[in-house]
Amino acid sequence: MKTTLPNIPRAEWRSHPRFDTQALLLGSHANFRRISHHLVTRAEAGQSADHDRSLFTQWKRAMGGHEAYEERKLYPFLARRWGISCATAEAGHTLLGVLDTAVRSAFASGKGVAKALRAHHDTLMAHLDYEEEMVIPLLLALEPAEFAEYSRAG
Repeated sequence: MKTTLPNIPRAEWRSHPRFDTQALLLGSHANFRRISHHLVTRAEAGQSADHDRSLFTQWKRAMGGHEAYEERKLYPFLARRWGISCATAEAGHTLLGVLDTAVRSAFASGKGVAKALRAHHDTLMAHLDYEEEMVIPLLLALEPAEFAEYSRAG
């Protein structure tokens, strides 16, 4: 179904009557931002250690599940419902995967960790901003019954 795309500016999201339905997605993104910032800050201060490698691995596992949800459920739903392409968001996931490999290589060699984490972080921040600007207005514009149906779908 293709219709006129809603335009709900970010500044108006919190006051939207269905904003609470977006808590999980936005909360996940906030945590991704926080952890990425933590890892980059430590690495750029020369404090990166085995704990950071472990945190990165666990964090990326959680992000992988999140990305899989988006690619298998969210993006296809939005494409069908609103007639949009999610190719740019999917390409962001692909690029983050490439940068993930670079970060893991840097941790393994002990060289260039801060630079690799910074590249991953900067790409992640741009991706999350893009994704939220694309997704949240579309989800907020759904009627409650339609959002509930989407939420219940497998």
